[in-house]
Amino acid sequence: MRVRAYRFRAYASKTTARVLETQLEAACRLYNTLLHAEQEEYERNKHTMNKTELRQLALDLRKQNNGVSGATLPGCAAGC
Repeated sequence: MRVRAYRFRAYASKTTARVLETQLEAACRLYNTLLHAEQEEYERNKHTMNKTELRQLALDLRKQNNGVSGATLPGCAAGC
């Protein structure tokens, strides 16, 4: 039996590429902020945060920054 393989390439418009880039930057900032918070928690209390605690922190950050376009997340350096 022969197996066929297909390759697809999506070419995004400039607008779509810009939106995707913005979403990727926001995800990177959120990840770095949560990582920093978890590292600080471990340094202070020798306790690692579980998935539920990290989700709650992410939700709190989202509520805090809701409606603020381009807001930086707390604890995030300019290079995040």
